[in-house]
Amino acid sequence: MSTSELWQPLSARRSRNQQWHERVSPALAAMLREWISLAGRDIGRSDLERVPVRLGLRQDWEPEPYDDSDPPVFRDRRVRVSYSLAYVVPDRVLLDLVDAFLNLLPARDPGPKAADSIPLRLIAAIAASKRDHRKNLQRHLDDARLIYVISKDGCSLVRRTDPASELALEDAITALDQMPAAGSAADYLRSAWTAINALHPDAPLAYSDAIKAVEAAAHSIVQPTNARATLGTMLRELKKVPPRFTADIGRLGTDAGIETVIAMMDALWQGQTSRHGGQRPTVLETEAQARVAVQLATTLVTCFAAGVVQQQS
Repeated sequence: MSTSELWQPLSARRSRNQQWHERVSPALAAMLREWISLAGRDIGRSDLERVPVRLGLRQDWEPEPYDDSDPPVFRDRRVRVSYSLAYVVPDRVLLDLVDAFLNLLPARDPGPKAADSIPLRLIAAIAASKRDHRKNLQRHLDDARLIYVISKDGCSLVRRTDPASELALEDAITALDQMPAAGSAADYLRSAWTAINALHPDAPLAYSDAIKAVEAAAHSIVQPTNARATLGTMLRELKKVPPRFTADIGRLGTDAGIETVIAMMDALWQGQTSRHGGQRPTVLETEAQARVAVQLATTLVTCFAAGVVQQQS
């Protein structure tokens, strides 16, 4: 379901302003606790007991031993563990707990190797069960208009992204696939997007990988013989007079296109505050700065990979 198809409250429809929430509301918290309790039953016992260690939870989450008054289902330790995790952790930990469960839930498709050793009936049951868990969770997130969604691989929570931004990333990756000398540009660009859109964004990593993506995409065009080329050295090469590069952007017969590319590269380069150490404390890039940097890098990578920037013969 696309963002535009999600239900919105009357007030949001009237103002035409889709609002996404960062925090878990009490109503969503109740639904997430129920989801955690149910999803945990389909996670292996040994994996399930790794969750509190991964999240650094205190020891009082440990479930009580069952007794004869408990429902029969509670004789399964997995059920008691998932129930205890669901109803002991505070609301602020719920998204981390959901994220951990998504990582441990078996994939939707057992895969050809696993399928060889699993009865067909069980494969179908596993697939339906896991698909329902993720489908139900996504419905809760959508209904609460939470800023987070399930990742495409179903293994984590990620930040919702604008469809236009996703299309720009896909266009950049497609262009890189047609560029033999692109190096690791696609890997760095994907890593930058993953870092900035994670449940807990890593802004410095996203910014650093955004720069590396541009360096990898531009290297063979701007400084192919410089094995130590960086975005800084490439900028110096691009700024030489008379200009040796063109960019098929803007009005023909002018330098407007290459000047635009240089300006974007310069902004990306100068904006990285954590690149070097010094006498003063390092200032890390903010999430907002890194988000813009990733967008800039996506555009620049496309320019180089699609042949927009060329060296004059």
